[in-house]
Amino acid sequence: MATVHSLGPKKVGPQLRPLSASPSSDSDDIVAETTRSRTESPTGSPIHSPASYVSESARNRRASTVNVHADFIKARKDDAPRRTHSQKEKFQKMGVDVMKSSCISNAMAAVVLLDAYCTCADIDARAAGLSPPAEFVILSDICLGLYTLELLLLAFLQGLSFFREDWLILLDLFIVACGYVEIILDAVGPGHLVGNLGVLRALRFVRIIRLMRLLRRIRALRELHKLVTMMATCLKALLWSFVFCFGIMTVWAMLLVEIVHPILQQAAFEQCEGCKTAVESVMKANLLLFKTVIAGDSWGDIAVPVILDHPHTAFIFVGSLLTLVFGVLNLIVAVVVDTFAEAREQDVLNLAEEMDQNVEDDRRNLIKLFNRIDTDGSGRLTLEELIEGARRDPELQSRLRVMDIDEMDLQQLFEMIDVQKEGSIEAQEFIAPLSRWVHDSKTAPRFIKYNMVRTMQSQEELYDLSRDYFDFLALRVDGMLEAIQKLTDPCPRPQEDPEKPTPKLDEMMATHETETIEAPKASL
Repeated sequence: MATVHSLGPKKVGPQLRPLSASPSSDSDDIVAETTRSRTESPTGSPIHSPASYVSESARNRRASTVNVHADFIKARKDDAPRRTHSQKEKFQKMGVDVMKSSCISNAMAAVVLLDAYCTCADIDARAAGLSPPAEFVILSDICLGLYTLELLLLAFLQGLSFFREDWLILLDLFIVACGYVEIILDAVGPGHLVGNLGVLRALRFVRIIRLMRLLRRIRALRELHKLVTMMATCLKALLWSFVFCFGIMTVWAMLLVEIVHPILQQAAFEQCEGCKTAVESVMKANLLLFKTVIAGDSWGDIAVPVILDHPHTAFIFVGSLLTLVFGVLNLIVAVVVDTFAEAREQDVLNLAEEMDQNVEDDRRNLIKLFNRIDTDGSGRLTLEELIEGARRDPELQSRLRVMDIDEMDLQQLFEMIDVQKEGSIEAQEFIAPLSRWVHDSKTAPRFIKYNMVRTMQSQEELYDLSRDYFDFLALRVDGMLEAIQKLTDPCPRPQEDPEKPTPKLDEMMATHETETIEAPKASL
């Protein structure tokens, strides 16, 4: 008996039940048995029909779509690890929340402003040689007590480790300590000593730096907060810029002392007050350059007469003016702006907070726009209503123009938003893409991504369908080979040589060798 190998792939789909040998030589009985084995196969087997055969991967695959109205990931309070808190921990947590609330922050900001006003009144009185008003002294001491109470409460609720969290906490501790040092010296020390140490009271004014937190929370004061933040982040750059400016100015000051100072000692400049001592040293020459070049004061008192009598000195005065004013000072501005830009890019927390605030403002405007377009008041927009609203609403026209969306793109955008294919969209589905895409150049990439996903989904469906049909074809070939086995050798004879082919099988193999079977061409 000849061995006929299966042409189909192994372990693909449910396998056919092997047919038992039958002594009958009638081909109709064999075909009937094969048909009966097919009908006994499980429901949904590929033997029934290729349309009913669906692979497991195709059944489990979900349609991949582009969700254009998804929100960013935000932290939730319930995401924190849950554990049993003791009564003390609950009390401390509640106290920390109260101390960090907006009400307490605003109240302490008012206390800081009141203390600053009292400090200014105290400084004015001391400058006039008068005693400070008693009411201002009492208010200042009350403010100091409130500062102390705030620090003690935070130390009790959060522990001493909170002093290492923020440098502003250490600044508060230093200022409060200076306040108590002043009170002690005022009580036990002589009056002139306390007057000389009055700067300790003025240090309380430094607490106004803590108002930066309040400025960041109030939307109307964001510009002022940016100025203060820029000053705080650029202090190092400003310091080195001043050192660089002083170095360049010192070079010109040395030239002034070497070249201009002998000229000013001549008799022609005897009537000029201060000319002989203006550049007698490098530091005085630096002061002259700072006054005439940077501050722009009294340029004609020394520079112009010296240049008229000795034109070669114009190189020093004009050169210092060009290098310091048009060079170094502008370079300082560029460095400060660049430093602040880098700090702003790295400060992702404040940047994300500002972006969220801008998105919230834009969403409120889009809700009003949605209500104007929704003429029937159903709370949903159809494609016809959206197109009609774009034709008669100027704000929507401008927004679509900025996003570079025409009428055909608007239809595709509607299909992208309507993921469920309901024919209408809600307000939240309408707001999300129009709010996020208008600020950045994301419209074209979003459309490209949507079309790419649709193409990939179609390719996956075509791949699944092709694989299912090939599996079905392989199983049918296996069934035909089993039927051929029954036809060629219905009654196996053990005494015959198994390698000797039967006449019918020789004829089929010869026919198979003469025929050419072409494989299907894959289309790209």
